[in-house]
Amino acid sequence: MDKVIYYKDELNDDFAGNNIKTKDVPDNFVYIKKNPLWRVVAFLFYYVVACPLVTAYNFLFHGEVIKNRRVLKGYRKNGYYLYGNHTMIAADAFTPSRVAFPKKANVIVNPDAFSIPVVSAMVGMLGGVPIGTNLRGMKKFTAAMTKYSESKKVMMIYPEAHIWPYYTGIRPFKDVSFKYPAKDGRPVFCFTRIFKKRKFFRRPRVVVYIDGPFFPKDGATVKENQKYLRDCVYEAMKKRALKNEIEYVKYVRQTENEQPGQEFIASVAACAEPTSAIVTSATATREDIAVTSATAETNTVAIADDINVMNAAVAAGTAGKVKIAE
Repeated sequence: MDKVIYYKDELNDDFAGNNIKTKDVPDNFVYIKKNPLWRVVAFLFYYVVACPLVTAYNFLFHGEVIKNRRVLKGYRKNGYYLYGNHTMIAADAFTPSRVAFPKKANVIVNPDAFSIPVVSAMVGMLGGVPIGTNLRGMKKFTAAMTKYSESKKVMMIYPEAHIWPYYTGIRPFKDVSFKYPAKDGRPVFCFTRIFKKRKFFRRPRVVVYIDGPFFPKDGATVKENQKYLRDCVYEAMKKRALKNEIEYVKYVRQTENEQPGQEFIASVAACAEPTSAIVTSATATREDIAVTSATAETNTVAIADDINVMNAAVAAGTAGKVKIAE
């Protein structure tokens, strides 16, 4: 049975299918935890519990292997930015920790991941960093990103912003999420998940290729380096995507006047993985919040620029349907 997903907008359609009612990130949310007990519990949970389970899950269910990890050698100590294609529901939450190990991967996530009380605590311990949902929240988020960079952390961003399960191409993501490495000059790496045929299973095997490092160009402006770094990552991902061997899910563009046939329309969950993710879609940008007040203070305008950088992560409205064709 082939799986077919109809889409209209490569940039904004999302097929995560988690049906989570998103809650705003509280204004008093603490991004940098300083409580010693919390830090000890988070360390043990991440390295003793989560990492072994993540490795087992990705290997047993997807046969995931990671290649070209040697390019990270020499850069782990000082931290870096990591970008990846957003093509799996559960594995996308787990793969960054495998790529960055032994460093902890701090993954930029949609507020969905922090909308369930008990799960949100686990997501935080696993390195999830939620994007602020208002002006005050974005100010705190931006400050946290600066602190993470200064602390030489690994920051993981999905520039495509929305999950397309088992998609074999690279969507034309924007350069806004590359503002951070363009400003602080830290190295950029990317991973590309591709799908290989398996002898005894219809579900494909996953191979993850790491590429980089990419650095901002000397003498270029932040805007110029945003575009440069984006293009470096995009071209590396496009090249790796050519190694895909199987189209487990077929994506078909739907025009405005075109409607799918009357065959059974199934939930996107049909394309989901065997296990639910405790971390939902990691996202790259938020682009739709704008500061419109003509009398805004200079510092507010500066914050608004960061809001524009990260706003696509919580862009509302998805316009895709999933059809199962027998």
